[in-house]
Parts: sequence; structure tokens; C-alpha cells
Amino acid sequence: MGLKLQEVNPAAGWRWVLQAFAEYGRHPFGYTGLFLAFLVAVFMAMLLPLVGGLLLLMAMPLLTLGYMMATEAAQRGLPPTAAVYVAAWQRRPTAQRRALLALLAGFAVASTASLWLSETIDGGAFSAWLEAATRGDASPDEVSRLAMAPGATSGAMWRVALTAAIAVPFWFAPALVHWSGQGAAQALFSSTLALWRARGAFLVYFFAWAMLGLGGMLLGSVLIALAGPSLAVMLMMPLALMLTAVFYVSLYFSFRDCFGDPASA
Repeated sequence: MGLKLQEVNPAAGWRWVLQAFAEYGRHPFGYTGLFLAFLVAVFMAMLLPLVGGLLLLMAMPLLTLGYMMATEAAQRGLPPTAAVYVAAWQRRPTAQRRALLALLAGFAVASTASLWLSETIDGGAFSAWLEAATRGDASPDEVSRLAMAPGATSGAMWRVALTAAIAVPFWFAPALVHWSGQGAAQALFSSTLALWRARGAFLVYFFAWAMLGLGGMLLGSVLIALAGPSLAVMLMMPLALMLTAVFYVSLYFSFRDCFGDPASA
């Protein structure tokens, strides 16, 4: 039985988040370890001159596929391990490997183009504000001045719009290549069609994650006020890792509802 596009009701978006938290609770160290292993690999790649940044961008679709594979395996009783990043390439037809590689390269090119376009439009205003806001030693007046600089707001909006435009076709594309054997172009189209048909569920899904992100920011502000920035960062780091891992775990449940159980394909 192959994977087929299915009807998804809006309530599914909230269910994906709940299912992800429940699944993460079964293997918290395994799923967190998947992301930490990815960070280590990225750190090593960034040490390479010239190609480090390109490899980082190419690795992002592989991260989503790795989490989907690990979560699917966990549904069959197997613990999630970092071996999924290698398993995505093992015992696969040459055409399938080429399609996955084409997706990784395409994502890197699209992301690089969007960053260049955003910087060109706002003249680097948003990047200057973001750097000052995250540096830690910038004064509030400086951060406020850079936030109000011409182009900073439009730069942020362009980045959000371009990121969303890239994310939609690549959301399910690596998994469709891996489980359904689709070519790169077909997988990008199928992913776009799936998100459009399930747009109600994804609106609920993104709203739920936005509320969780806002709650994390408010908690961080409280911790900074009570414990200071240094201790607050130490306390928030485990929470940030957990939420990141849970988000990537949730991708599998959205895929399963949109296309069916990969195990039956």
C-alpha cells in the first residue's frame, strides 16, 4: 500500500502537539540526544572553511527527516538514536539518494538566496538589531534605536515571509522521498499540496507553538528578573532543548495524518 494524501481536520493541529509531548515523554533522552548530535555535527562542519555554512543549510532537511524516522521507529518499539541520520542513505536506490541530495542542495540554495534578498532589501538593518539584541553588552537605548531604524521591521517581515515560502515545499519533501520514493520535484509539489489541503490544521498547529514560544519568553523574562541573565540562560537551556526536540517529534504525526502510516506503505 502506498502513501496517499488524506483529509485532515483542523483539530488535528492541536493533537500533533499533544502527541509529540507524550512521545517525547517516552524517550526524552533519545530525542534530545538526536538534536545534540546534530548540533555537534553542525559545529564540526562550521569549522570547515568556505563550505561550513553551506553544509549547515544542507543539513536542515536531514534533521527533519531524521526525527521523522526516529519517531516512526519508536512507534514500532525501537529507541530513537542518531543512527537515523545515516540510515536515511543506507540501502536506498541510487535515484532515491540523488533525490534526497537534490533536496538538501535546493534548500541550501533557496535559504542562501532568501538571506541575500532580505539583506539587500533592508540594508542589513534587521541583522544589526538582532546582533545587538543577542550580544548581551548592548545598552537598551542602542537596541531600541536599531529596532526603530529604517528597514528593521520590513526586514523581519521579509525574513518571515521568505522562510515560510521555503518551509512549505520542504516540510514533507524529504520524508516523501524516503518513504514514498518520490522524486525531488514531485516531493516538493506533494508537500505544498498537503500543507494547503490541511491548512486549517497547520494554522492551529502553528498557533499552539506560537503560544508555547510566547510562554517560554515570558518565563525567561521572569527568570532574568529574579535570577539574573547568566543563571536564567542556564535554567532555560534544558527547556529550550526540550521544546525544540518536541517540535521535531511532532513533524512525524503531521506526516502520518496527511499521508498515512509509513509502515503500511
